[in-house]
Amino acid sequence: MTRRAAPSRRALLPVTAALAATGLLLSGCSSLGAGATGEPTSGGATGAVVEGAPEELQRYYTQTVTWGDCTFEVETNGAQDDLQCADVEVPLDYADPGGATTTVVMSRLPAGGDARGSLLLNPGGPGASGVDAMLYAQYTVTGDVREAYDVVGFDPRGVSRSEGIECLDDAELDAWRAEPMFDPEEQPVEQIQEEYEQLGAACVQDSGELVAQMDTVSAARDMDVLRAVLGDERTTYLGFSYGTHLGAVYADLFPDRVGRLVLDGGVDPTLSDMEATADQAEGFEDNLRHWVQQCQFEIRDCVVADVSTDEAMTRIQELIASVEEETVTAADGRRVTATNVVEGILGPLYATTGYETLNESLGAAFDGDFSALLAQSDATHGRDAEGRYTSNTTMAFTAVNCLDRPDGTVTAEQMARHQEELERVAPTFGPYLGYGDAACQGWPVDPAGLPEPLDAAGADPVLVVGTTHDPATPYHWSEALVEQLDSARLLTYDSYGHTAYTAGNRCVQDAVDAYLLEGELPAEGTTCS
Repeated sequence: MTRRAAPSRRALLPVTAALAATGLLLSGCSSLGAGATGEPTSGGATGAVVEGAPEELQRYYTQTVTWGDCTFEVETNGAQDDLQCADVEVPLDYADPGGATTTVVMSRLPAGGDARGSLLLNPGGPGASGVDAMLYAQYTVTGDVREAYDVVGFDPRGVSRSEGIECLDDAELDAWRAEPMFDPEEQPVEQIQEEYEQLGAACVQDSGELVAQMDTVSAARDMDVLRAVLGDERTTYLGFSYGTHLGAVYADLFPDRVGRLVLDGGVDPTLSDMEATADQAEGFEDNLRHWVQQCQFEIRDCVVADVSTDEAMTRIQELIASVEEETVTAADGRRVTATNVVEGILGPLYATTGYETLNESLGAAFDGDFSALLAQSDATHGRDAEGRYTSNTTMAFTAVNCLDRPDGTVTAEQMARHQEELERVAPTFGPYLGYGDAACQGWPVDPAGLPEPLDAAGADPVLVVGTTHDPATPYHWSEALVEQLDSARLLTYDSYGHTAYTAGNRCVQDAVDAYLLEGELPAEGTTCS
């Protein structure tokens, strides 16, 4: 989970997803056809009352699911040819279950052996597509787990295929991303608020009431409907980054339906946006310094080989600033902004496997070619090489965060002091990450909020995995989440990068698999390295 700093005029951090750790980008997957052919199936609940579900929700819990082929507009190179997709109807507003409905789309990779049930998966965000993530399930779930479970990804309400909200067309989103940085010395904070009020109004005009119903609590309630229609008495779940937040909210709402939950890259739900942004800025700064050091010792033709770590950081800071001082134009005519450059650097820092890519991209940029950094920035927002935005991750991110935690009481003076703190703890990234609170102050729908306290009292044990140098979900967030959840156990991965289960560390994978397959938690204080 990353905190987007406010508007188009500040840097937009990459969406956090499990697949960021694999170096795979999902921006090429665009449309889905599901349920048109295929046999109706259910989880065994159809036609029968589901115990524990309110009477007014029974029709959702007992609906029949029709699985069919998944179709994508682009070549998938045979990835997961046996993938199946289905639609599930859920109430648009759980306070009015007899009213309008919306759709949640699932994709399922059937178990290689006898399925013991379903493993729900959320790759992060908010705004990342779980349907797309299933195309690369071999990178996010081990073979032993895929053998034992039907692995089911889903797009949360309002995201991508689940009636994804629409706000701007491709050209408008290009223009929104290309705007220059917000300058607090020249422009009032109210300008950010007005921009986001207009953006939110465009979302509401195109997508209606769904924009106001994309909160995490509603998405967690949808998860319980998915559990029922899949035929599972309890939810087995693997959530990365924001997916840990979604999983924790689910556990708090439905503690008696928690099975084996793994939350990798924990999010501390008590943090304000300012606190979270400062933590992330410092985390990415730390990971960039680590990249410099690793580059000098391990990467051939390292572009910062001849300077100290501090000098290398200064060179990168000057590179970012240079595109604001002089107009830099990409081959397709688009202006390259500091936001693009920052996003292009942040993306490869999500995993150490991206370090060589970052060396190549920065090397080209130092020579005046920013195309690789711009391509990484484009991928962050789901923009393909033809200029199409194949996902709505950018808009969904804003909609969910503003519904969950608006921070509407933060003043302009507090934002200015926060900006100074960001620049102190993160001289490279901090200048581009402030004033994010103003975005949600302008968002034109009322916030929904989160449960308090979020402790999941009475739930079965929950396994939280934290990485000591995670830039996007810092380690102390996982520690805090464990403290808040009544039955959580912490597994520590001593390394750099975002999330651990997909990082290829055998110790982490074995510990997580032992829990998912056998229900065995790692011993207290277990650390993998």
